[in-house]
Amino acid sequence: MDRPRLKRRFSSIVRQYGLRYHKIYSCRSLYKKAAAYQVFTNKGKLFLKPFNGPKARLDRVYSQIVWLKKHHFQNMPQWFKTSKGKHYVKNNGRLYYVSEWIQGSQLGGNEQDYERIGEILAQLHLISRRSPSVSPSFSMKEINRFHHQHQMFLRHLPTIRKKRQGIGNWFREQGDQCVRLAEEAWNTLLQSDVQRVIRMEKPSLIHGDVTHPNIIVSSESIYLLDWEFTRRGSAYYEVAKTLNNITNFSVPNINALLVGYEKRHPLKPEERLILASFFRLPREVWIAARQIRFGIKAPNFKRLKDSWPNRLEAIQWMDLWAREQPQEPQESQEPQELQETQEPQEPCTAPVLNEEENGVVDTPPALNEAEVSIVNTTPTPIEEGIGFADNQ
Repeated sequence: MDRPRLKRRFSSIVRQYGLRYHKIYSCRSLYKKAAAYQVFTNKGKLFLKPFNGPKARLDRVYSQIVWLKKHHFQNMPQWFKTSKGKHYVKNNGRLYYVSEWIQGSQLGGNEQDYERIGEILAQLHLISRRSPSVSPSFSMKEINRFHHQHQMFLRHLPTIRKKRQGIGNWFREQGDQCVRLAEEAWNTLLQSDVQRVIRMEKPSLIHGDVTHPNIIVSSESIYLLDWEFTRRGSAYYEVAKTLNNITNFSVPNINALLVGYEKRHPLKPEERLILASFFRLPREVWIAARQIRFGIKAPNFKRLKDSWPNRLEAIQWMDLWAREQPQEPQESQEPQELQETQEPQEPCTAPVLNEEENGVVDTPPALNEAEVSIVNTTPTPIEEGIGFADNQ
């Protein structure tokens, strides 16, 4: 896009919030150079993000964010409304939203920060766990989805093993291990006591994409960014996926996050088994295999290969943790004012989506596990002083 047109677009968007912008910086995501923007205005810095999805889903996301704020969940940025009271701007056929800019740093190696993240996730899941159980439960939907991916992997594995380069070698060496990990998870998840807990699971609101770029550690708190994939879902899978995404398979970090989670929400033995089973599933292997089988570049395969020994060590630790006898679960530590709350309601313009039929899963359309996420700490200038410059 040429610079004058880009400048007019941002000017138009910011004016609808009653503001004047001075300069704008692009923010990198995991996969894009300009996934969002840091905007300097006459009233301070803001965060501007194009929304990837239809307005109905944006309405749903906004209603859930408002509900969480109303019920004292504070670990998220505040969304702003336009001068006309809208929570979005439509410009050139695309939706945008504006929220506060959270100043801070990315998650490092401080175990206390991982423990705090565990507490934040438990608070999120408990606040919204108000509606009755559904059939099938959200965890069962995830199990069915992953079982299908496992079956696809079994069909692709013989072909991938025939490849002569390093990829083929790795799958020849580790393919059977991947199959065993999945089959062990299925065996655990089929236990009668575990199945009973899965059937009785109450839906929770989940963030949907807790990754390093979506966590900001500020001097006051820790914030989760990029709530575009928030929805009702499986709290067990969200915790397992978060451990996979942000701990680098470090056992001390994994332990810290789980300690924090159980401070707010002690888990029953069966719940620990569910969480550990989700954690052991080789989801990234399935994704890489699907990409390789169909001739698509697998950008995360090197990281997968390099992290595999640590991953297996973390799985062994999770197995021991899951079989420990946890303390007798107490009533969930929920704020008193939340005892009579209700499940967040969808706006009338935003029908509830069926996660399986509409593809609202924990991955973007591309074949990778992490959704496009925003890094607030390393913005790239696209405007220097007065003159606009291209963002290369």
